[in-house]
Amino acid sequence: MQRLAVFRLTGTRPPVVVLQYPDMDTGDFVLAAPLYPAGSARPIEIVTPEVSLNGEAWLVGTHLLAGIRRAALGEQIGHLLPHEYEISRALSRLFFGN
Repeated sequence: MQRLAVFRLTGTRPPVVVLQYPDMDTGDFVLAAPLYPAGSARPIEIVTPEVSLNGEAWLVGTHLLAGIRRAALGEQIGHLLPHEYEISRALSRLFFGN
């Protein structure tokens, strides 16, 4: 699985970005965070970085990260590699406060 890959989920749930290291075997689950349209919610400074995916603006909900069953991941619709720094910074702020 590609680093920072974005997948559709089944149903009407928002897409998710996989946050864990791609070569880490965590069984049936992966650690992921949802994306939601920028402007649909109040961003949390640093913790919800704004990213661009396929020409659309999204917020990464790192504060909503969860274990997702690999089987729930649908089609890969892109990746967020150009935003790796902002996402890493968001996770650092979320877990360590810096």
